[in-house]
Amino acid sequence: MSKISKYLVVVLCALIFMAPQAFAASKPMVIKFAHNGNTIMEDPQNVACYAFEKMVEEKSGGAFDVQIYPAAQLGDARTIVEGVQMGAIEMGDVENGPMGRFVPAASIWDLPFLFLDLDHAHKVLDGPVGQQVQQKYLSVGIRHLAYNDGGFRYFTNSKRPIKTIDDMKGLKIRVMESEIMIDTINAFGASAIPMAFGEVYTALQQGVVDGQENPLNLIYSQKFYEVQKYLSLSGHFYYPRQYIVSEMLWQKLTPEQQQIIAECAKAACEIQREEFAKYETRMLGVLKDLGMEINEVEKDGFAKVSVEKVYPKFYKVIGEGDEARGKALVEQAMSAK
Repeated sequence: MSKISKYLVVVLCALIFMAPQAFAASKPMVIKFAHNGNTIMEDPQNVACYAFEKMVEEKSGGAFDVQIYPAAQLGDARTIVEGVQMGAIEMGDVENGPMGRFVPAASIWDLPFLFLDLDHAHKVLDGPVGQQVQQKYLSVGIRHLAYNDGGFRYFTNSKRPIKTIDDMKGLKIRVMESEIMIDTINAFGASAIPMAFGEVYTALQQGVVDGQENPLNLIYSQKFYEVQKYLSLSGHFYYPRQYIVSEMLWQKLTPEQQQIIAECAKAACEIQREEFAKYETRMLGVLKDLGMEINEVEKDGFAKVSVEKVYPKFYKVIGEGDEARGKALVEQAMSAK
């Protein structure tokens, strides 16, 4: 065999050996993206998630295959966070409810009447206070990319309109499994009943609880209007959601890939915020047409109890053991108007 023939044989063998590896290298990296919201496509959360999918896949030239898992298909909020932490789920869009268990400073967002309106909330979340909290996620194996709107939460119940804090007395209100939220509702004079989200409709229907509190889009999507007559626009809690990514995945990415994910996450969250503001306004009309009685709330009494009785209990938690630091962080957030 000539030298040229031998050379061609060697090259051919090398190509055959490398072919499967080359194919594997070109195969898109799967990013499982989970949330526990609804499956309504026009819901702002879904609008943003699918926009993120499209942006990432296009900007990466097909290097990523983003797969959206809505409606708790991969678990509830806490399970999603744990999955991201362990690398079993690559990304999530998760409300703040379970976050204090992982990052105590994130409990600040659970405080009642912390923000005046959405503009105030966005200024704080996107500013120094929000960035301080974001950085703390790295210590638990999670990279926090951006905040979006879970929205302000409002009371519904089957007994009476809630116009003042006195109207809370005697009501059994379902809340998320957040210590701050439980203490807040109790401080308002009602009885807080922590309960998994999937159990709420049945509990309302059967009278296990009198009411619940959620943003308008969830009151609609979960059909709480079928078992709740009164909607009171209390705005007592604002809770952000956040795009989070597994730090295990993040460290496997090139700097260029990291930039794509980070930029697309921020862009998607901006889309969500814009859509949320429009969607919430529309939801008021929809819920009224569906038969709910909607009323404004005198918030001063609620806010006074919040600052005097609830906040001091959690300064130390928010400050990660330093009460003064926690109080300063809260005051910084409240003053950034």
